[in-house]
Amino acid sequence: MEKNEIKKALYKTKPLASFTKIKNGNAYYVASIEDEAIFFEIPVNDMGDAEFLMLMDAKLLIRWILV
Repeated sequence: MEKNEIKKALYKTKPLASFTKIKNGNAYYVASIEDEAIFFEIPVNDMGDAEFLMLMDAKLLIRWILV
């Protein structure tokens, strides 16, 4: 899937993204759309004072999609 297709699918299907790990200053989340894994990499210094939970609405992480 291309990035724009992933974004549309995230808004349409509203999957949850689950936290996997923090490594080298990045937090990693993964979500599933149509049996395809979508990965997110969030730099810790980019988090600010936002609340990042173990399970999050994946559309909130669109900015950090890894393609």
